[in-house]
Amino acid sequence: MKRILIIHGWGNERPVGHWHRLLATQVRKQGHIVAYPQLPDTELPSLDKWLAVLKVELDMLRDAGDGELIVIAHSLGCLTWLHIAQSGILQEQAGRVLLVAAADPDLCGEVPSFQLDLNSTQVKAAAHSAALMTLFVGSDSDPWQPRGVENTFAKPLDLPFVVIPGAGHFAVEEGWTPWAGVISWVTDSTADLATR
Repeated sequence: MKRILIIHGWGNERPVGHWHRLLATQVRKQGHIVAYPQLPDTELPSLDKWLAVLKVELDMLRDAGDGELIVIAHSLGCLTWLHIAQSGILQEQAGRVLLVAAADPDLCGEVPSFQLDLNSTQVKAAAHSAALMTLFVGSDSDPWQPRGVENTFAKPLDLPFVVIPGAGHFAVEEGWTPWAGVISWVTDSTADLATR
């Protein structure tokens, strides 16, 4: 049994058909514990409010058992995870973290509380200590990563990454509804994430 936290992104109201929602449904059917909270004020999010909700979810997951803690985040949710890693609210190290289509902090001027300096040694150290394994997933056509996942996140944080060509921002309107690769990744860290 895994304990899984899914962190959605900016403007996401957890619509029917979103790969997050389908992931949560499928892994629950497999017997895993899943926290997939609707975060407040998604159109103009507040980092403090998001962290308050996610602290409660992480505390409940910690109390739910001793299975591996897995975090899967998308877009602004990825920056939220990096803030969680530095905030002190994380009471246990995650086993694995998957950060999909992380939004470039330089493009988040409308939500300045989410911005962070990816070249900071503190951010890098926190990202490494928060999980045994962190993997970035990006594409070569994501408007929220104009410099690419490698240059924006993987190099400054010294973390591994995977590029899925043509995946855009991994959004529903780009065809990212069922995502077999990420469902398989929950139980097998070597799964092919490009599998749709």
